[in-house]
Amino acid sequence: MIQLSPRLAAVARHVPAGRPFADIGTDHAYLPVHLVQSGRVPRAVAGDVLPGPLQAARATVAAAGLADRIDVRLGSGLTVLAPGEAACVAICGMGGPLIARILAEGPLTGVERLVLQPMGGEAQLRRWLADNGWRLVAEEVVEDGGRLYPVLVAEPGRMGLTRMEEEVGPLLLRQGGPLVVRYVDEKLELARRALAGASRSDQPAAQERAAQLSELVELLARARRICAGDR
Repeated sequence: MIQLSPRLAAVARHVPAGRPFADIGTDHAYLPVHLVQSGRVPRAVAGDVLPGPLQAARATVAAAGLADRIDVRLGSGLTVLAPGEAACVAICGMGGPLIARILAEGPLTGVERLVLQPMGGEAQLRRWLADNGWRLVAEEVVEDGGRLYPVLVAEPGRMGLTRMEEEVGPLLLRQGGPLVVRYVDEKLELARRALAGASRSDQPAAQERAAQLSELVELLARARRICAGDR
């Protein structure tokens, strides 16, 4: 059986058992192959927009002897799916804004759960989910190779988010703990560096950006105290 990296294993934990699954941007198709091999899902679609990764995905599926249960398809985003074909969709390893764009372009007909692993831009992705009829039902931060990766799990429903919840995650804020504190620390360091850069210019646009970044630094500092249990 294919063994997943900690990042993909965290994604796999949130895939509901017994439901058809789709992995969008599948790369080598390790996630759908693992899920079908383990018996967690009955069948899967593995989609990718690039011919190279798709060829690698086909090789992985063929080597596992699962060509009859995993359909590998070339295409952009969710367009590889027929409406209602997948109950759960995973999109991993892309920036949050790109994931949001893929979701917006759809189709999402019949999708009951999204398992998303953004590489930055989580605030924009959480905002899109809240604005488009999805609610977060789980969030976690996983460490893989010394890096931290957020996993967002959403289902249809209503959700309102504060600015802090957009940036850090409503469920992560409640969860807290060392990994979440590290996750916020990384965001805080990036915001402080950007603020330092913007503050060096006296151009109006830079000064406006510096004011926005100053607010973000303050917000993330408060979020860190919450996650560390120092309220």
